[in-house]
Amino acid sequence: MRGRDAGLQLIAWGDNGWAADMAARAGEHVNYIAVHMMQQNPLRRDTVLHGCDYQDAPERAWEELMELVRERVEKKLLTVEAELGNSPLPIAITEGHLSLQPHNASPILTEWLTGVYHARVMNLYQRHGARVKIATAADFNGMRWTTNAIMHQVPGGVSYLLPVAAVMRLFRRHEGEKYVALKSSASSLDVAASRTGDTIFLHVANMDYKRSVETTFAVNGLGIAGAKVFEIAPEKLRQEISPRNPKVFDPREKAVPAGDVFSWRFPARSVSAVELTCKPG
Repeated sequence: MRGRDAGLQLIAWGDNGWAADMAARAGEHVNYIAVHMMQQNPLRRDTVLHGCDYQDAPERAWEELMELVRERVEKKLLTVEAELGNSPLPIAITEGHLSLQPHNASPILTEWLTGVYHARVMNLYQRHGARVKIATAADFNGMRWTTNAIMHQVPGGVSYLLPVAAVMRLFRRHEGEKYVALKSSASSLDVAASRTGDTIFLHVANMDYKRSVETTFAVNGLGIAGAKVFEIAPEKLRQEISPRNPKVFDPREKAVPAGDVFSWRFPARSVSAVELTCKPG
């Protein structure tokens, strides 16, 4: 194949359990080791994430989703990284959806209840960007599965992004070329930072189910000339998306008031991308 196209890049599915063996046996022929972040099953035996039980206990569902980031997704990623060890091959997370019942058709995946979960997963991948070079938090595109990123209406009709894709699009459009270390942030905010030139990009998820969180922006060694926020913060507690409201999760652009300091209050359960324009150093 490379004889016909020298630029061809190949991904070999390694996953935890056989990632190291795949890298050892096929490493010289491939460019990435693939990982499927599937089987993100609920931790609790009395979970409300299956079926429609979450509709009677949305705050409990929120707590369970926050647990899954650390206990399922992060642990699996750390396991794969450890298995690959000193292999130079980067990781490509080629599938990455929640595994809830009914299989591939859970209604919670159409609601903003999952928005911050998806944002935290993408922030985790960004913080591991030294190894993770390709990542998704969804399945594919299709007509029925709620694990998809894009839902198509067939025949005709309107296609729309499910919450996971709304988050991924927001972060992808407002992302820097280089990783930036975060010195500190409010405990309720999950933040990942990057930079291109004099612009700092922040991906911010407010993990607090009920309360907004105010924070002040500062860049070590640089002053801030201006800031703006691109925010997804539905007012409805369990906002859903459907052909009736295909743009309900489109982000809203807001300017951060200028002053001696730049600060912003992130609404409860919101996902935001922040752009900080810094003064030349």
